[in-house]
Amino acid sequence: MTDETGRAVIADLCRIPNPEAIDRTAFVELGGVEQFVSIRGRNADNPILIVCHGGPALPSLPSSWIWQRGVEDYFTVVNYDQRASGKSARTASDDLDLTIDRYVDDLVELIEWLQKELGVAKVGVLGHSWGTIIGVTLAHRRPDLLWAYAAASQVICGPENEVESFQFALRSALADENEEAIAQLRALGDYPGPNPLTIDRIVTCRRWAQYYGGLSAHRSDFAYFTESQELSPYYTADELQLIATGQQVTMPQVVPQLLGFDGREMTSFDVPIVQFLGRHDYTTPTAPVARWIESVTAPSKDVVWFENSAHLCMFEEQGKFVVSLAALLLPHSGA
Repeated sequence: MTDETGRAVIADLCRIPNPEAIDRTAFVELGGVEQFVSIRGRNADNPILIVCHGGPALPSLPSSWIWQRGVEDYFTVVNYDQRASGKSARTASDDLDLTIDRYVDDLVELIEWLQKELGVAKVGVLGHSWGTIIGVTLAHRRPDLLWAYAAASQVICGPENEVESFQFALRSALADENEEAIAQLRALGDYPGPNPLTIDRIVTCRRWAQYYGGLSAHRSDFAYFTESQELSPYYTADELQLIATGQQVTMPQVVPQLLGFDGREMTSFDVPIVQFLGRHDYTTPTAPVARWIESVTAPSKDVVWFENSAHLCMFEEQGKFVVSLAALLLPHSGA
């Protein structure tokens, strides 16, 4: 079977032919920048759930065909390629505003556009990885826009994440007697240390943490995730090239913000909070989140542990993810 045949089969599988469905795309100006938006769901009357993707600059839509179809039975799912990400990267430039505040304001403008376009009062937001920084900041600042905030692989303290990730990688390498990994990790010195982190140091730490299952549990490789976009029915080959373009523009500005983010003082929320945590996640380690959520006050808060997942619970435990999402979010949506 060729890639073209596989893509055609997946595209046919992902069609939503019933008349109550919604399947729309548009470029929407948010913060003065056109950003690509996809709206899909089995019933247009279902509550709106915005997916705030990770990366940075790694749009969720290209690989959403693996896990999202079940979610579309319960929610109208909105994916958007954040500024300088994916299809939105076609106008990316080095002088683009890529501060966290700007990303949060973009999401506010997207919600306001959806309110007018679809006639809804509030939406739910599901953040993943980097996208949880945007999502949790929005939930803290603008609860009036949301019926719930959910996160998979929440980032709450970048510096603590680096410590946890490095310690896991070195601990695993020592147990495995992996001399190559031990040498590379020890060469990082005091990690993360007081000096600014370089991309090379970060990549070395992540490489070994992920090799020992910190991205996808019990796997040292994860092609099902990294290469799934190649079969995407939502992106052409040329559009896939834009992902790398966006990352080149985004990484130098956004990675330092991600690594330096500290949201531990955001503990009072006026919106329900749901956390999905992979037991083996050492890409965005769970220990800082578990400590933080204990101090959070909110109308309700729920934590779901995915015992066979790391950073990608929606891919790794799809059934549990969909069931948990529907059970914990739908009661807050007014549906």
